Amino acid sequence: MEELVEDPGIEEAAEVIERYVARPYTVQVNGLCSVNYQGRAKSSLDRGERLVVIKQDSALLVHGPENYQPKNWQPEVDSWNVESDEELLLTAKRNDPDETVELRFEDVETVLVTQMVDRSELKLRGHEIDIHESIEEDPELVEEGLKVIERERKTPAGYIDVFARDPEDRYVVIEVKRNPDYNTVLQLQRYVDEIEDEFASEVRGILVAPKMTDNVLDYLDDHGLEFVEVEMEDVIASYESLDDSQTELESFSEV
Repeated sequence: MEELVEDPGIEEAAEVIERYVARPYTVQVNGLCSVNYQGRAKSSLDRGERLVVIKQDSALLVHGPENYQPKNWQPEVDSWNVESDEELLLTAKRNDPDETVELRFEDVETVLVTQMVDRSELKLRGHEIDIHESIEEDPELVEEGLKVIERERKTPAGYIDVFARDPEDRYVVIEVKRNPDYNTVLQLQRYVDEIEDEFASEVRGILVAPKMTDNVLDYLDDHGLEFVEVEMEDVIASYESLDDSQTELESFSEV
């Protein structure tokens, strides 16, 4: 641990955050804040107690006291600005796409700075990677006549799971999730927007998952995106023989 500051004043909190925020450190800020986002859309969060996590790869996560999903997030931040007066204003800006998140702290309870090391690679079994590979081997799991162009295509918004063309020669962006939620839909929309900008053509977005809630399905429809259901038994021959502990973990991920 590099630094832990409890009950700092606004000025002290600003000094610590500014010292580390643009460097490869993980910075956690716990306090009373409001959040405003401007980019492809606009959103705001009124004042509330939140945990803000700035990771060493410059990802930004804003968590509330409940739920595992962040209330706001950015996969990569290009520049930070820290200002302080009666309040602490932390501004995170992305250049491509042009997005800005403003976090305004009225009070800061703690600032924790660490430099984390994790050299282990996550080994997935019975997870999204199995669906990726199955779609690549048999694209008709998603749609008849679909042709896969590329897996893990890099875009400014992140990596597209599967990039394809449909029988009408339209580009298709496919996002795979075991337990999709609202953030999954927003990420898929970002990928679609990036490909539309790159190729200046019509692009379809398809979310592939073994299950879907009605609320998330409605959210997909609102964004003009599609859903294809796949059964894990269809893509993993040994799915039913997976360890029971995996099934127990899945129960905690229900939306």
